Amino acid sequence: MIWSRELILGVSLILFIALAVGGVSYYKGYKEKKLDEVAYKVYLFEKGKLKEEEVREAVRGTPYEVYFLALKGEDVADKVKDEEVRKVFLEARAYRLFKEGKKEEALKILETIKREDFNYPSAQLLKGIILESMGRVKEARAIYVSLSAEFRNTYFGKVAYARLLSLEGP
Repeated sequence: MIWSRELILGVSLILFIALAVGGVSYYKGYKEKKLDEVAYKVYLFEKGKLKEEEVREAVRGTPYEVYFLALKGEDVADKVKDEEVRKVFLEARAYRLFKEGKKEEALKILETIKREDFNYPSAQLLKGIILESMGRVKEARAIYVSLSAEFRNTYFGKVAYARLLSLEGP
């Protein structure tokens, strides 16, 4: 017989594999399309063409949720999974606290940003500014000296040097 049991099983297996691969491919395309739609809604929100309510539900649970919340000015540091990126939002939280007059709380947050973190220079500069505003000029000066020496040819090193000069007076 031409249609043996092994042949039927082989053809069935090939068809099953083809359907599985096609299904997975379709699902990936579907998910990408849905994410593109969410990204477009966030873009329209940024341009002022969609209201918050129209976007909030669409971004929930997607990679765009944190970005959307940050656009609205919300504190998202605790929602960010990537530790490096989280440090940026922690620094932003410290800045907001400083602006609200909660300087000690801001300093505690800045202590969590370590030398090996990429935003260490900016966090240290903010720390110096906060200390200076609290009248702790000696501590601020030490930070400015360190930053201006260690990061001499960077924006943060130059700003630290300018702050240091302003402390020294004319």
